[in-house]
Amino acid sequence: MAIAVWNSRFETGITIIDSQHKALFAAVNKLADSFKDGTAKTAVKDSLDFLVKYTVEHFGTEEKIMKDMGYPKLTSHMAEHAHLVDKAKALQAKLAEGKPVTMEVTTFLADWLKHHINEVDMGYVEFKRAQDRK
Repeated sequence: MAIAVWNSRFETGITIIDSQHKALFAAVNKLADSFKDGTAKTAVKDSLDFLVKYTVEHFGTEEKIMKDMGYPKLTSHMAEHAHLVDKAKALQAKLAEGKPVTMEVTTFLADWLKHHINEVDMGYVEFKRAQDRK
């Protein structure tokens, strides 16, 4: 069962962003599945590596879109992105030190992703829609 379930409330209407968000949901679910099926020991490193790399790429895409539209909350949005990247890199470091990373990480990532899209990303989506109406 998926821990991060995509539905229409997460749609931004920006094709590339929606595609990237769906890929992040899938990656979180893949990581959760590895805990559930007992393959986490080998899958966690690969999943975290992918999530960090892809998240950085996705954030770059979002930040460029926000910059291009003149989004006034770009700086605070970027700070939230940086916080998640730092947290994910700390998890990578923890894993590299041989410390366990538990299923709780998937819950954190799923909750963060859902909250971020619904509460933070939708701010620039509404800004873009207002710009488009002008």
